[in-house]
Amino acid sequence: MSSELTESLNAPVWQVLFSDQDSSEFSQKVAPQLNALIKEGRLSAWQGLHLEQTNLTEIDATLPLVCWLNDSNQRALLEMPAASNWQLAFLPHIQNIRTQRRFKVAVKLMQACEQILQATATKPVDLMYCNQQLVMTSVMIGDPQLMRPASQVPLSWWGRLKQFIGMSVHVTQSRLMPYKIQTAKETLVHTAAIGMTMVYRGEDNDFTRRVLEPSEEDESSLNAVIFAPRSILDGLNFVYHRFFSRRFENGSNRLYLGKIKSESLRIHCSGRPLDYSLDGELKQADELFLTLQPKVLSILNQDYPDNAYHAELKESVRIVGLPKGEVIKDLAMRPLPWIDHANPEEIKDTFVMLKESSKTSQPYLVLMVLSTLLATVGLFANSTPVIIGAMILAPLMSPIISLSMGLLRQTPDLIFNATKTLLVGIILSLLFAVLFTVLMPLQSLNSEISARLSPTILDLGVAIISGIAGAYANAKSEVAKSLAGVAIAVALVPPLAVSGIGIGWMDWHVFYGAFLLFITNLFGIVLAAAATFLVMGFSPFRLAQRGLFVSSVFVIAVSVPLLLAFNSMVQEQRMQNMLEQWQCTGLDSPVTLRDIRLHGANPLKVSATLLANRPLQNDDLDLIKQRLEEQLGRKIELEAVLAIKR
Repeated sequence: MSSELTESLNAPVWQVLFSDQDSSEFSQKVAPQLNALIKEGRLSAWQGLHLEQTNLTEIDATLPLVCWLNDSNQRALLEMPAASNWQLAFLPHIQNIRTQRRFKVAVKLMQACEQILQATATKPVDLMYCNQQLVMTSVMIGDPQLMRPASQVPLSWWGRLKQFIGMSVHVTQSRLMPYKIQTAKETLVHTAAIGMTMVYRGEDNDFTRRVLEPSEEDESSLNAVIFAPRSILDGLNFVYHRFFSRRFENGSNRLYLGKIKSESLRIHCSGRPLDYSLDGELKQADELFLTLQPKVLSILNQDYPDNAYHAELKESVRIVGLPKGEVIKDLAMRPLPWIDHANPEEIKDTFVMLKESSKTSQPYLVLMVLSTLLATVGLFANSTPVIIGAMILAPLMSPIISLSMGLLRQTPDLIFNATKTLLVGIILSLLFAVLFTVLMPLQSLNSEISARLSPTILDLGVAIISGIAGAYANAKSEVAKSLAGVAIAVALVPPLAVSGIGIGWMDWHVFYGAFLLFITNLFGIVLAAAATFLVMGFSPFRLAQRGLFVSSVFVIAVSVPLLLAFNSMVQEQRMQNMLEQWQCTGLDSPVTLRDIRLHGANPLKVSATLLANRPLQNDDLDLIKQRLEEQLGRKIELEAVLAIKR
């Protein structure tokens, strides 16, 4: 099959190689486009070569060999020794996606032709090999579900969503395997990972394209991305970004990804063969040896990046967040924990820090006094911003978290020091709050003081969540900046200040309500922080049982009045909603309630504004009170203000 029309002496002649099984499609789709180029004078002639019928060793090496082949045939062609002598070019085929990615071939046929025609000279190309087999795009090691080839990832959002759900479930069942990796410069990397992806260029693979920095040059190197989550949450994060994010941003939350750049890699899995896929084909081997053969091919493609050959490649090994040392033994061959367990170094650093925080120091005493005075001033001034400032200033969170660690690990010195520091802070706070209250002539409840007199089970929930956040922030130095937010959420000093105000006023109802709120925060934080440290691996369960039991007993004891108060609050809310929709019957004109407030228990005091279109007499008020008692099913004491509607 050929066509010869020489309208331009400068136009090239192409040898176009295709397979017999594609002959019909070639005649319908490719040949007309090539003939059109001849009519335009851009191509002098082209000669069709059947792959199965042509002696490839006799191909004219002075003319471009333009390949229209599927990936399988293309690989076999490139593995031939004679391929290094040809001027190769590639056209897009429906089944050569990997060829298109590896050699930067345009998706549309005419655009690919333009890439070839505009090329002023051939460009040298490296080839990547794995165990002496040619690699077109990528080699993937490990879990075949999580590390599946990019060509198998669905393009539709619905397809991605289904695979995301399936892979998320699969992550919970995945296990890390121990690997040893040796680079060309004999750098040894010992780690545990779920899988790895090796490519020549980051753009060659859908996943590595979003992890590795893009390069405008064709650098002669291998690139490996290692996926090593320490927890299920890390794994879910990886799966989400694999399907729905354009790029994996750098940062601490991507520490489960390691990156290696080298001229060769030798990979071994301790104690078992390696399961891997080479361009999507599943294989198995005892060891993988990946290497490069530089400048093997010469291709015609204007858009292919220029080669950047250096005397010596600058090898790069970035594995800061990957498991290493004793952590490999803890994670390898075992189910992943839900959250990242602390390693021995993190446990040691956190324990030393909390041990220092448990001691009574001059800065601690000064901050306790200042935060208490600031909170008391804010409470009397009914100023929320001032009270928030006192929350941030208060240092009580440190000894409470230290106490939780002491109870968890059953460390007597830590428990004693943290308890002593905590008691000193409580006594100091109450003392200065009482002194300030005695000197202050004001003695009236405002909204800020009243808000801390009726704790419910919801306040225990706040304490538990804050305790989890406090423990996590202390264990992870990169999120320690969140401790200020934890202090604001749990608000330890303002309830103590209100307790001191209650003592100064000799009002035990104020003292009891506020101090119950403080105790609720204290016990909730201790239990939640201890449980968080346990989940993060700071103590074995057998050692932590006693501390968790003691903390749970105190929390359960505190929960009883909190549940009663919560139930009372729910009942009051229901009654208030009922009264807001209530209308008195039996009068000659309608009467409704506005601005309803309920307080007291026996009898229930109902304060409200009666909205009517005429003045009400005593008999009318008696009837309204009677109807309200019938509606609520209990005796009430009515405090009413009359509002006339005209």
